[in-house]
Amino acid sequence: MSTISKQECLSLLFELKDNGVDCSSEIKKLLLLNEPTIETIKFINDHQELDLRKFYEKLRKSYNNKHSKLYINIVKYNELDGNELVCCLGALLQQILLFNKTINNTEFLSQARFNEILSCLKNYYSSRDLISCQKLLGLVKADLKVLEEISKN
Repeated sequence: MSTISKQECLSLLFELKDNGVDCSSEIKKLLLLNEPTIETIKFINDHQELDLRKFYEKLRKSYNNKHSKLYINIVKYNELDGNELVCCLGALLQQILLFNKTINNTEFLSQARFNEILSCLKNYYSSRDLISCQKLLGLVKADLKVLEEISKN
């Protein structure tokens, strides 16, 4: 899971350490790696829920309450036709912006793949490349599922 960068994880671990959580072994492990492991992200989320995790939970709850289809469209992205793929990315971009308005966290924008979605949509409108849209939604689904899984245990 690479949407949360090594630097962001280190920053979060040091913040946890400042708040009295023993993070020494996690910090040492992360310093030796190129990117954070799922275990590191789980450790952080177990001590301080990640904004990205809260965002995906909000999408899931909105779907469960029949307010939005965005969550299920992400999960079943491979069943969407071209127009639905593009609309799904556009809706996701809007929801990212609306959620960020409540938390005002530029790291969240990066973690939620804001720039990647924006670039993908721009590319689609100039080239009609749906493969990039599908691949990106596949990555978003993977992010969503990993964050759901680490929150279960």
